[in-house]
Amino acid sequence: MLKKENIKKDLSVLKRLLPYILPYKKKLIMAVISMAIVSALTGALAYIVKPLINNIFITKSYTELILIPLLVILIFLVKNVFYYAEFYYTGSVGQSIIRSLRDEVYSVIVKLPVSKLNKIPTGVLIARITYDINIIQRTVSDSVSAVMKDILTMIVLLAVVFYMDFYLAVAVSVLFPLVIFPVTLLGKKARRTSTDTQNEMGIITKFLDETISGLRMVKAYNMEEFEIKRFKKLSDNLYRFFMRMTKIRGLTVPFVELIGGISVAVIIFIGGLQVIKFGYTPGNFFSFLTAILLLYEPVKSLSRLNNSLQEGIAAGTRIFGILDEKQEETGGTKPVPKDINVLEIKGLYFSYEQSGDEVKAQSKEGVGAGNEENRNRNRNGKEDDGRFDLKNIGIKINKGEIAAVVGFSGAGKSTISMLIPRFYEPSAGEIKINGINIKEFNLKELRDSISYVSQNVVLFNETVRFNIEYGTSGKSMDDIINAAKLAFADEFIKSFPEGYDTIVDEAGSRLSGGEKQRILIARAFLKDAPILILDEATSSLDGESEKKIQQALFGGERSNGGSKAIGGLCRNKIVLVIAHRLSTVKQANTIYVLEKGEIVESGSHEDLIKMDGIYKNLLLKQME
Repeated sequence: MLKKENIKKDLSVLKRLLPYILPYKKKLIMAVISMAIVSALTGALAYIVKPLINNIFITKSYTELILIPLLVILIFLVKNVFYYAEFYYTGSVGQSIIRSLRDEVYSVIVKLPVSKLNKIPTGVLIARITYDINIIQRTVSDSVSAVMKDILTMIVLLAVVFYMDFYLAVAVSVLFPLVIFPVTLLGKKARRTSTDTQNEMGIITKFLDETISGLRMVKAYNMEEFEIKRFKKLSDNLYRFFMRMTKIRGLTVPFVELIGGISVAVIIFIGGLQVIKFGYTPGNFFSFLTAILLLYEPVKSLSRLNNSLQEGIAAGTRIFGILDEKQEETGGTKPVPKDINVLEIKGLYFSYEQSGDEVKAQSKEGVGAGNEENRNRNRNGKEDDGRFDLKNIGIKINKGEIAAVVGFSGAGKSTISMLIPRFYEPSAGEIKINGINIKEFNLKELRDSISYVSQNVVLFNETVRFNIEYGTSGKSMDDIINAAKLAFADEFIKSFPEGYDTIVDEAGSRLSGGEKQRILIARAFLKDAPILILDEATSSLDGESEKKIQQALFGGERSNGGSKAIGGLCRNKIVLVIAHRLSTVKQANTIYVLEKGEIVESGSHEDLIKMDGIYKNLLLKQME
């Protein structure tokens, strides 16, 4: 029963590859025609041995002596022309299929929800696009085409063999099934080993991604030798898996060689006996023997290809596993209002452990789904309290106002900022724009309405211009320069050898922390979205850089009367500031103090100092 299920799974994987093949069926047909001609000419070479032996070496015909060598040359010439055509067409089809599959896998990965991406190691995803795709490429380009060619060749040669001597052919055919069982067994082992190898490849890719991107930290702590040892251990594990695969492949060919040798020995004995005892002509015998020897090669090739096919099926299973992942929902159909006047977070609960589908199932059961009894129980610190990373969050921000969320590390500040663009879905409660739940808006439009500046600087290995205009379109160079000026970035950009066309590596190693942050702020200026989220945007900066960035963000200073003269990037926007350093949040109209996922204090800077609570304690600690 289990064997049947495995066969069904194998067939389902191969069946899923068909839609990728069908667009190139014309090329595939040309490849099959070329294969058929090559196979037919291979059979002709076997058959031509009969007149070669009988008419030249026995009857000594001069005419045959001239014609047969010319015919052999012609056969090889035509055969090689069609061999090239078959190789070209199958290669073209294989590469086209892989290109489509690679593009689709990358597209699906990019569109996966953040909650899902966080659960899959980066190295595993990279291995899917590189290692697994390469295996499928080998399977499609080489294995599948070789299977078709070898089967066609076998059919032609078997026809020649049975035509030459039916009874001898039947006797030899009995030996072929002996190959099938061990080869199938080795193929299964090859698939299991391929899966283990891919998993190990994912681990080593993740390790390389972490250590190479963090080499400065490795060197700073003199950990080079330690990391070399760790890599060697992973490399040794990968070596063992590859050697296991090598052993499996190595066992397959000798076994088929042994069966082939036994077959040839039997043929020589029976055929020789016929020649000696029953007047069987040497031409017939050697023609038959040549066909068998030519037949042996595709049989051996198919035995090798079985392992490759099993690896391809295993790789296809892993790739289709990614393609079957649920993609990020596009949201509702309502357009986001052009004039956004208010953003409100109301009764929000969230848990990383229960994000995604688990949250929906949990919410349907009434756990944390806005039920007042549950909310009170959580707030009072009873048994359900630990289920949620955020509990009963309520924040309201009007247009032209700044709201800040502060608290100790791990309080849940950044989590709030990630819920507004719907990187994650709340377990309960609502986030509203102009009184409408953001789930009702189209996701792309929602994110187009938000500028997100994070402490985690993401720069691409492209020009400074590319990094500033990333996420916007139709902006002129003047717009880009103006955005850089507003972010106090134009001066240092112009000092680069090629100015705005200078290539910045992905780590931004030629830039200081403040310069990288100002490029992100220039990006936000250029986007000019009505909602601005600043997630620890100045936490890692020196005092001078922080002062410049604060000026770029907030513009004017607070007046003595306590009103906020908001300018800079924050002007006329709905602004949410996530901060650990309180120097960033003094501009805010309302400051929310978060502790263990709950808002425990709120008010202006002055109001919170008068409360003599957590906010004041935070402020005093930072002043020490």
